[in-house]
Amino acid sequence: MWLAVVALPWQVAYGWGQEGHKLIARVAVAHMKPKTLAALGGLLNQGETIESVVSWADRVRPQRPETATWHYINIPITESKDWHKYCPETDCVVSIIGKLEDRLADRSLPREQRREALLFLMHCIADLHQPVHAGDLRDRGGNEVPTVYRNYAGNLHSLWDTGLILGYEKTDPDLEKRLIRHASAWEFWRTRRGKASDWVWQSHAISRDVAYPNLPQGRPAQIGEEYARAAEPYVERQLRRAGLRMAATLNHILGR
Repeated sequence: MWLAVVALPWQVAYGWGQEGHKLIARVAVAHMKPKTLAALGGLLNQGETIESVVSWADRVRPQRPETATWHYINIPITESKDWHKYCPETDCVVSIIGKLEDRLADRSLPREQRREALLFLMHCIADLHQPVHAGDLRDRGGNEVPTVYRNYAGNLHSLWDTGLILGYEKTDPDLEKRLIRHASAWEFWRTRRGKASDWVWQSHAISRDVAYPNLPQGRPAQIGEEYARAAEPYVERQLRRAGLRMAATLNHILGR
């Protein structure tokens, strides 16, 4: 029985919550080349780490409204082929990644511009792997679907951003260890293949096949452990994919 409903800060959702982004950053750092890490040290400010800046794009979003659409793309879960028509002129998470890669790779740009491109790039690669940042059921990526999970009120979007991850960390102490384990050459090669326009469909499929179909009836949707257990392998897979792909992308640009 649900005894209370308490509002959490993760009701207002931008992307993977801070904990999700930090986990992705840890996976990425564990798979970066020494040369990549050295180059990152030259771009980040004193005292900054990948983990400390990976959520920077969310923190500056209110002051940088032109970047708001970079975090997601609302592709209807019935769509299967074309993402372009759902990407606005202000760019979306799929289209902006390649542009950010080009800016980061352009050594003629001032350091601060390349640093900003780096921070946005890391964040957007992570957000691309959040399933309801790609799949939509005419509800703004789940933002208009109220939920209650472990007595906390939120919505479907914030549930996948943060709520599920916080729940797993309480019940699955080995989650982080599995995420940051060293990838074999085969896994790393297989995971890094493709680009953002390919990866988005993996997120979209999870939204279509897991996030929405398993949602309990009634509003707010009462999210139980059955839903959370069914979602966990997909959340874990996407966090690991995001970290490995972030590492591969930065190794390619900075580690050669």
